[in-house]
Amino acid sequence: MKLKTLLLFACAALVLLSQPGMAKPIKIGMAVDDLRLERWQKDRDIFVDKAKSLGADVFVQSSNGNEETQMSQIENMINRGVDVLVIIPYNGQVLSNVIAEAKREGIKVLAYDRMINNADVDFYISFDNEKVGQLQAQSLVNRVPQGNYFLMGGSPVDNNAKMFRAGQMTVLKPLIDSGKIKIVGDQWADGWLPENALKIMENALTANNNKIDAVVASNDATAGGAIQALAAQGLAGKVAISGQDADLAGIQRINQGTQTMTVYKPIKQLASAAAEIAVQLGNGEKPKSNASLNNGLKDVPSYLLTPISVDKSNIESTVIADGFHKKSDLN
Repeated sequence: MKLKTLLLFACAALVLLSQPGMAKPIKIGMAVDDLRLERWQKDRDIFVDKAKSLGADVFVQSSNGNEETQMSQIENMINRGVDVLVIIPYNGQVLSNVIAEAKREGIKVLAYDRMINNADVDFYISFDNEKVGQLQAQSLVNRVPQGNYFLMGGSPVDNNAKMFRAGQMTVLKPLIDSGKIKIVGDQWADGWLPENALKIMENALTANNNKIDAVVASNDATAGGAIQALAAQGLAGKVAISGQDADLAGIQRINQGTQTMTVYKPIKQLASAAAEIAVQLGNGEKPKSNASLNNGLKDVPSYLLTPISVDKSNIESTVIADGFHKKSDLN
Protein backbone atom coordinates (compact mmCIF):
# COMPACT_ATOMS: atom_id res chain seq x y z
CA MET A 1 0.00 0.00 0.00
CA LYS A 2 2.82 2.41 0.87
CA LEU A 3 4.43 1.93 -2.56
CA LYS A 4 1.08 2.48 -4.28
CA THR A 5 0.55 5.71 -2.28
CA LEU A 6 4.04 6.97 -3.17
CA LEU A 7 3.44 6.29 -6.86
CA LEU A 8 0.14 8.18 -6.73
CA PHE A 9 1.89 11.16 -5.10
CA ALA A 10 4.63 11.08 -7.76
CA CYS A 11 2.07 11.01 -10.60
CA ALA A 12 0.12 13.88 -9.02
CA ALA A 13 3.31 15.93 -8.76
CA LEU A 14 4.11 15.32 -12.44
CA VAL A 15 0.60 16.38 -13.44
CA LEU A 16 0.92 19.57 -11.38
CA LEU A 17 4.29 20.45 -12.94
CA SER A 18 2.87 20.07 -16.42
CA GLN A 19 -0.04 22.44 -15.80
CA PRO A 20 -0.04 25.88 -17.50
CA GLY A 21 1.52 28.51 -15.24
CA MET A 22 3.67 25.89 -13.50
CA ALA A 23 6.47 26.05 -16.08
CA LYS A 24 10.03 26.74 -14.98
CA PRO A 25 11.00 30.44 -15.16
CA ILE A 26 12.93 31.55 -18.24
CA LYS A 27 16.66 31.81 -17.48
CA ILE A 28 18.34 34.78 -19.14
CA GLY A 29 22.08 35.35 -19.35
CA MET A 30 22.94 39.04 -19.86
CA ALA A 31 26.48 39.65 -21.13
CA VAL A 32 27.32 43.36 -20.79
CA ASP A 33 30.22 45.13 -22.48
CA ASP A 34 31.32 47.34 -19.57
CA LEU A 35 29.42 48.10 -16.37
CA ARG A 36 31.98 50.73 -15.46
CA LEU A 37 30.02 53.03 -17.81
CA GLU A 38 26.96 54.77 -16.34
CA ARG A 39 24.95 54.03 -19.49
CA TRP A 40 25.07 50.23 -19.10
CA GLN A 41 24.31 50.32 -15.39
CA LYS A 42 20.96 51.95 -16.19
CA ASP A 43 20.20 49.38 -18.91
CA ARG A 44 21.01 46.49 -16.62
CA ASP A 45 18.86 47.73 -13.74
CA ILE A 46 15.78 48.39 -15.88
CA PHE A 47 16.18 45.15 -17.87
CA VAL A 48 16.57 42.98 -14.74
CA ASP A 49 13.59 44.57 -12.97
CA LYS A 50 11.35 44.16 -16.02
CA ALA A 51 12.45 40.57 -16.69
CA LYS A 52 11.85 39.62 -13.05
CA SER A 53 8.37 41.16 -13.20
CA LEU A 54 7.72 38.82 -16.15
CA GLY A 55 8.84 35.83 -14.08
CA ALA A 56 12.32 35.41 -15.58
CA ASP A 57 15.62 34.89 -13.76
CA VAL A 58 18.53 37.02 -14.99
CA PHE A 59 22.25 36.34 -14.55
CA VAL A 60 24.42 39.37 -15.44
CA GLN A 61 28.16 39.54 -16.17
CA SER A 62 30.32 42.45 -17.36
CA SER A 63 33.44 41.94 -19.45
CA ASN A 64 34.83 45.41 -18.57
CA GLY A 65 35.66 46.03 -22.23
CA ASN A 66 37.55 42.79 -22.89
CA GLU A 67 36.49 40.57 -25.79
CA GLU A 68 38.12 37.37 -24.47
CA THR A 69 36.48 37.86 -21.08
CA GLN A 70 33.12 38.35 -22.76
CA MET A 71 33.49 35.16 -24.81
CA SER A 72 34.33 33.11 -21.71
CA GLN A 73 31.40 34.69 -19.82
CA ILE A 74 29.02 33.72 -22.63
CA GLU A 75 30.40 30.16 -22.57
CA ASN A 76 29.81 30.15 -18.81
CA MET A 77 26.18 31.18 -19.39
CA ILE A 78 25.75 28.41 -21.97
CA ASN A 79 27.09 25.91 -19.42
CA ARG A 80 24.65 27.26 -16.81
CA GLY A 81 21.81 26.26 -19.13
CA VAL A 82 20.28 29.66 -19.88
CA ASP A 83 17.32 29.77 -22.26
CA VAL A 84 18.19 33.15 -23.77
CA LEU A 85 21.40 35.13 -24.18
CA VAL A 86 21.09 38.92 -24.21
CA ILE A 87 24.40 40.30 -25.42
CA ILE A 88 25.71 43.87 -25.41
CA PRO A 89 28.90 43.05 -27.35
CA TYR A 90 32.23 44.71 -26.73
CA ASN A 91 33.38 43.50 -30.15
CA GLY A 92 30.52 42.50 -32.43
CA GLN A 93 32.93 40.94 -34.92
CA VAL A 94 34.26 38.02 -32.84
CA LEU A 95 31.26 36.26 -31.32
CA SER A 96 30.06 34.07 -34.21
CA ASN A 97 31.65 30.86 -32.88
CA VAL A 98 30.38 31.18 -29.32
CA ILE A 99 26.91 32.07 -30.63
CA ALA A 100 27.00 28.98 -32.89
CA GLU A 101 27.75 27.00 -29.71
CA ALA A 102 24.72 28.57 -27.99
CA LYS A 103 22.47 27.76 -30.94
CA ARG A 104 23.58 24.12 -30.87
CA GLU A 105 22.27 24.05 -27.29
CA GLY A 106 18.94 25.52 -28.40
CA ILE A 107 19.61 28.90 -26.77
CA LYS A 108 18.01 32.01 -28.30
CA VAL A 109 20.20 35.07 -28.86
CA LEU A 110 19.12 38.72 -28.59
CA ALA A 111 21.66 41.36 -29.70
CA TYR A 112 21.08 44.36 -27.43
CA ASP A 113 21.76 47.88 -28.76
CA ARG A 114 24.74 46.70 -30.85
CA MET A 115 24.51 44.29 -33.75
CA ILE A 116 26.59 41.10 -33.67
CA ASN A 117 28.00 40.48 -37.13
CA ASN A 118 28.17 37.19 -39.07
CA ALA A 119 26.33 35.31 -36.33
CA ASP A 120 23.03 33.44 -36.06
CA VAL A 121 21.27 36.11 -34.00
CA ASP A 122 17.53 35.61 -33.42
CA PHE A 123 16.61 39.24 -32.83
CA TYR A 124 18.15 42.71 -32.55
CA ILE A 125 16.87 45.68 -30.54
CA SER A 126 18.36 49.15 -30.63
CA PHE A 127 17.74 52.71 -31.66
CA ASP A 128 17.99 53.94 -35.24
CA ASN A 129 21.75 54.42 -35.05
CA GLU A 130 22.21 56.18 -38.39
CA LYS A 131 19.59 58.66 -37.17
CA VAL A 132 21.74 59.21 -34.04
CA GLY A 133 24.66 60.27 -36.26
CA GLN A 134 22.43 62.52 -38.35
CA LEU A 135 21.13 64.29 -35.24
CA GLN A 136 24.70 64.82 -33.97
CA ALA A 137 25.99 66.30 -37.22
CA GLN A 138 22.89 68.38 -37.94
CA SER A 139 22.98 69.99 -34.51
CA LEU A 140 26.59 71.10 -35.05
CA VAL A 141 25.97 72.26 -38.64
CA ASN A 142 23.07 74.41 -37.39
CA ARG A 143 25.52 76.22 -35.10
CA VAL A 144 28.70 76.05 -37.21
CA PRO A 145 27.66 75.94 -40.89
CA GLN A 146 31.27 76.21 -42.05
CA GLY A 147 34.75 75.76 -40.64
CA ASN A 148 37.20 73.12 -39.44
CA TYR A 149 35.56 69.93 -38.15
CA PHE A 150 37.23 67.11 -36.24
CA LEU A 151 35.64 63.64 -36.28
CA MET A 152 35.89 61.75 -32.97
CA GLY A 153 34.65 58.23 -33.64
CA GLY A 154 33.80 55.65 -31.00
CA SER A 155 35.27 52.18 -30.56
CA PRO A 156 36.51 50.85 -33.92
CA VAL A 157 35.18 47.37 -33.06
CA ASP A 158 31.66 48.59 -32.23
CA ASN A 159 29.29 48.22 -35.18
CA ASN A 160 27.19 51.10 -33.82
CA ALA A 161 30.17 53.47 -34.02
CA LYS A 162 30.28 52.82 -37.77
CA MET A 163 26.54 53.40 -38.09
CA PHE A 164 26.81 56.71 -36.20
CA ARG A 165 29.56 57.76 -38.61
CA ALA A 166 27.47 56.76 -41.64
CA GLY A 167 24.65 58.95 -40.32
CA GLN A 168 27.01 61.86 -39.60
CA MET A 169 28.40 61.72 -43.11
CA THR A 170 24.97 61.92 -44.77
CA VAL A 171 24.75 65.42 -43.25
CA LEU A 172 28.42 66.45 -43.56
CA LYS A 173 29.39 65.13 -47.01
CA PRO A 174 27.51 67.73 -49.11
CA LEU A 175 29.11 70.51 -47.04
CA ILE A 176 32.55 68.89 -47.31
CA ASP A 177 32.11 68.56 -51.08
CA SER A 178 31.09 72.22 -51.37
CA GLY A 179 34.13 73.32 -49.35
CA LYS A 180 32.11 74.83 -46.50
CA ILE A 181 33.38 72.24 -44.02
CA LYS A 182 36.95 70.97 -43.87
CA ILE A 183 37.69 67.74 -41.98
CA VAL A 184 40.98 68.40 -40.17
CA GLY A 185 41.20 65.02 -38.42
CA ASP A 186 39.41 61.73 -37.99
CA GLN A 187 40.20 59.30 -35.18
CA TRP A 188 38.43 56.53 -33.25
CA ALA A 189 38.54 56.30 -29.45
CA ASP A 190 39.33 52.75 -28.41
CA GLY A 191 36.77 51.39 -25.93
CA TRP A 192 34.85 54.70 -26.00
CA LEU A 193 37.14 55.75 -23.13
CA PRO A 194 37.38 59.46 -22.16
CA GLU A 195 41.13 59.19 -21.53
CA ASN A 196 41.65 58.02 -25.12
CA ALA A 197 39.51 60.88 -26.43
CA LEU A 198 41.51 63.34 -24.30
CA LYS A 199 44.81 62.25 -25.89
CA ILE A 200 43.31 62.30 -29.39
CA MET A 201 41.94 65.83 -28.88
CA GLU A 202 45.20 67.13 -27.40
CA ASN A 203 47.09 65.87 -30.47
CA ALA A 204 44.45 67.27 -32.85
CA LEU A 205 44.62 70.73 -31.27
CA THR A 206 48.43 70.72 -31.49
CA ALA A 207 48.36 69.57 -35.14
CA ASN A 208 45.86 72.29 -36.08
CA ASN A 209 47.21 75.17 -33.96
CA ASN A 210 43.93 75.08 -31.99
CA LYS A 211 41.99 76.00 -35.15
CA ILE A 212 39.07 73.58 -34.72
CA ASP A 213 35.51 74.92 -34.84
CA ALA A 214 33.48 71.77 -34.17
CA VAL A 215 34.04 68.24 -32.87
CA VAL A 216 31.68 65.48 -33.95
CA ALA A 217 32.04 63.27 -30.86
CA SER A 218 29.95 60.10 -31.03
CA ASN A 219 29.05 59.83 -27.33
CA ASP A 220 29.21 61.73 -24.05
CA ALA A 221 32.22 59.84 -22.67
CA THR A 222 34.39 60.79 -25.67
CA ALA A 223 32.92 64.31 -25.65
CA GLY A 224 33.97 64.61 -22.00
CA GLY A 225 37.55 63.65 -22.79
CA ALA A 226 37.68 66.05 -25.74
CA ILE A 227 36.24 68.90 -23.63
CA GLN A 228 39.00 68.36 -21.05
CA ALA A 229 41.56 68.98 -23.80
CA LEU A 230 39.61 71.99 -25.09
CA ALA A 231 39.36 73.45 -21.56
CA ALA A 232 43.13 73.25 -21.14
CA GLN A 233 43.45 75.53 -24.17
CA GLY A 234 40.69 77.91 -23.05
CA LEU A 235 38.39 76.61 -25.79
CA ALA A 236 35.65 74.85 -23.81
CA GLY A 237 32.33 76.39 -24.83
CA LYS A 238 33.89 78.02 -27.90
CA VAL A 239 34.10 74.81 -29.94
CA ALA A 240 30.79 73.11 -30.79
CA ILE A 241 30.76 69.45 -29.73
CA SER A 242 28.19 66.67 -29.95
CA GLY A 243 27.56 63.66 -27.72
CA GLN A 244 25.20 60.78 -27.08
CA ASP A 245 23.60 58.80 -24.20
CA ALA A 246 22.46 61.81 -22.15
CA ASP A 247 24.87 60.83 -19.36
CA LEU A 248 24.48 63.08 -16.31
CA ALA A 249 27.96 64.57 -16.87
CA GLY A 250 27.03 65.30 -20.50
CA ILE A 251 23.76 66.99 -19.50
CA GLN A 252 25.63 69.03 -16.87
CA ARG A 253 28.14 70.16 -19.52
CA ILE A 254 25.30 71.17 -21.86
CA ASN A 255 23.72 73.13 -19.02
CA GLN A 256 27.07 74.83 -18.34
CA GLY A 257 27.63 75.55 -22.05
CA THR A 258 30.75 73.45 -22.70
CA GLN A 259 28.94 70.70 -24.69
CA THR A 260 26.53 71.58 -27.49
CA MET A 261 24.18 68.61 -27.52
CA THR A 262 23.65 64.97 -26.77
CA VAL A 263 21.39 62.29 -28.19
CA TYR A 264 18.94 60.90 -25.66
CA LYS A 265 17.89 57.33 -26.20
CA PRO A 266 15.07 56.56 -23.76
CA ILE A 267 16.78 53.63 -22.04
CA LYS A 268 13.64 52.66 -20.14
CA GLN A 269 11.86 51.94 -23.46
CA LEU A 270 14.83 49.99 -24.80
CA ALA A 271 15.55 47.89 -21.71
CA SER A 272 11.88 47.17 -20.96
CA ALA A 273 11.15 46.14 -24.56
CA ALA A 274 14.31 44.00 -24.59
CA ALA A 275 13.19 42.15 -21.46
CA GLU A 276 9.78 41.45 -23.02
CA ILE A 277 11.43 40.22 -26.24
CA ALA A 278 13.88 38.00 -24.31
CA VAL A 279 11.00 36.35 -22.42
CA GLN A 280 9.05 35.89 -25.68
CA LEU A 281 12.09 34.24 -27.29
CA GLY A 282 12.50 32.00 -24.24
CA ASN A 283 8.87 30.93 -24.57
CA GLY A 284 9.30 30.09 -28.24
CA GLU A 285 7.24 33.08 -29.37
CA LYS A 286 7.98 35.41 -32.30
CA PRO A 287 8.57 38.99 -31.14
CA LYS A 288 7.13 41.90 -33.12
CA SER A 289 9.68 43.61 -35.39
CA ASN A 290 9.61 46.91 -37.27
CA ALA A 291 12.82 46.48 -39.28
CA SER A 292 15.25 43.91 -40.64
CA LEU A 293 19.03 44.40 -40.61
CA ASN A 294 21.58 42.23 -42.39
CA ASN A 295 24.49 41.26 -40.14
CA GLY A 296 26.58 39.63 -42.87
CA LEU A 297 25.08 36.18 -42.30
CA LYS A 298 21.33 36.79 -42.30
CA ASP A 299 18.56 39.35 -42.21
CA VAL A 300 17.93 39.75 -38.49
CA PRO A 301 14.40 40.68 -37.33
CA SER A 302 14.81 43.96 -35.46
CA TYR A 303 13.00 46.51 -33.37
CA LEU A 304 14.35 50.06 -33.67
CA LEU A 305 13.39 52.93 -31.37
CA THR A 306 13.63 56.67 -32.12
CA PRO A 307 16.49 58.77 -30.63
CA ILE A 308 15.97 62.38 -29.49
CA SER A 309 18.30 65.37 -29.92
CA VAL A 310 18.83 67.26 -26.65
CA ASP A 311 20.39 70.69 -26.15
CA LYS A 312 20.04 73.36 -23.50
CA SER A 313 16.59 74.35 -24.78
CA ASN A 314 14.87 71.00 -24.20
CA ILE A 315 16.67 69.32 -21.27
CA GLU A 316 13.61 69.78 -19.03
CA SER A 317 11.06 68.46 -21.55
CA THR A 318 13.12 65.32 -22.30
CA VAL A 319 15.51 63.78 -19.77
CA ILE A 320 14.05 65.60 -16.73
CA ALA A 321 10.40 65.02 -17.71
CA ASP A 322 11.17 61.29 -18.22
CA GLY A 323 12.81 61.02 -14.80
CA PHE A 324 16.07 59.99 -16.48
CA HIS A 325 17.85 62.69 -14.44
CA LYS A 326 16.73 64.97 -11.60
CA LYS A 327 16.65 68.72 -12.11
CA SER A 328 18.52 69.14 -8.82
CA ASP A 329 21.46 67.18 -10.30
CA LEU A 330 21.95 69.45 -13.31
CA ASN A 331 24.48 71.85 -11.79
